[in-house]
Amino acid sequence: MKSSLVVPNGKLTLLGTVWTMKTYNSDRFRAQLKSIWKTKKKFEIKISSLNLFMIEFEEEEDLELILVERSWLFRRNLVIFKKLEKPIDKSNLCLVKSPFWLKIGPCPPECDKKDLTHATQDR
Repeated sequence: MKSSLVVPNGKLTLLGTVWTMKTYNSDRFRAQLKSIWKTKKKFEIKISSLNLFMIEFEEEEDLELILVERSWLFRRNLVIFKKLEKPIDKSNLCLVKSPFWLKIGPCPPECDKKDLTHATQDR
């Protein structure tokens, strides 16, 4: 019987899932991420099980960039990540939420910032 434990292998790793009930082509998923992510070094995407994948990075900076720049979409579905820092059983994984930002425009230039959560205007 295969272990359901996901264990870090010494590399910087994100666990992820695509928030969908539909099946998708994992090769197309890999190709899309590799084409849009602008990392300094290469990263490797490994499919762990049905709709669970691991992304291994060579640089901490690249991993953090992907987390900071989220939300990421694949075929109009949210891609959810969790940093793998210690062994975790697949049954205890809870990949159901992800921070993201929305731009509701048009906005005044001083409000057009991702890290701005509240803006007030004096009237």
